[in-house]
Amino acid sequence: MGKDVARRKTWTCPVCHRTRRLSFCPSCGEQRLRRSDLTLADLAAQFAKGFSSIDGRLLRSFRSILTAPGDLTRAYVHGERRKFLGPLALFFVANALFVGTQALTGTNVLSSPLESHLHRQDWRPLAQTLVGQRLAARHIDIAAYAPVFDRAAIFNAKALMILMVLALAPLLALIFYRRHRAAGVHIVFALHLYTFVLILLSFSVLLAESDLLMGGSGLNSRTVDLVLSLFNFSVCATYVYLAIRPTYRSSGPSRIVETALLSIAIATLFVLYRFAIFLITFFTT
Repeated sequence: MGKDVARRKTWTCPVCHRTRRLSFCPSCGEQRLRRSDLTLADLAAQFAKGFSSIDGRLLRSFRSILTAPGDLTRAYVHGERRKFLGPLALFFVANALFVGTQALTGTNVLSSPLESHLHRQDWRPLAQTLVGQRLAARHIDIAAYAPVFDRAAIFNAKALMILMVLALAPLLALIFYRRHRAAGVHIVFALHLYTFVLILLSFSVLLAESDLLMGGSGLNSRTVDLVLSLFNFSVCATYVYLAIRPTYRSSGPSRIVETALLSIAIATLFVLYRFAIFLITFFTT
């Protein structure tokens, strides 16, 4: 009788194939299978538990990003990670939110049509030379090539946002070289910073759409475009000023200088990103 009770209290881990007494396997973490585990009620409970866990971590991470600049990076660096979404996953969620906002409003703020590259951007002489050679080599005209380029540019601009993160990380290492932080700190900070930037841009796109709904011209208006650009820059600079203190222990006059350098770097990277999207799109279409 005693052996039967003991046998019922043990179970064999399906992963380690070892007899266990606890509800969880100490080697792999697998949980003991119960008779009720495959009922509809249990499946629904497990799904709700898993979803609420992910949802809770996501909301907690976004709340930290928006209300406590720099705290999420500091928590991650010091090992406080289980209750938050990882920096890369959080960035991709914000990127998806930004892409969805653009799709909803029909706006593409990080890509420019071929016509803009040829006539309005700073690199227009290079663009005119490259495109002219391409059209001559393929024996096609601009009317045939422009739609192909524009569609690819929109896709690339949405899909390659991670390039700005990768470009910002070494700049952070240069700006904060006296802080002697590990390379991973700069990457995590860049991911969290661009998570905020993507949320900010999503909000700005909605503001521009609101102007359209009220009879305005949205981003086609130079005034609206200028106001939103200044708004984004000032909000981003304020966020940087707040975020670098807990992350890099920046203070005093150096904090102002570092904020200015980092804010200018972010604004410059957006311009360079447009140029990079032009080159990537040109050489892949």
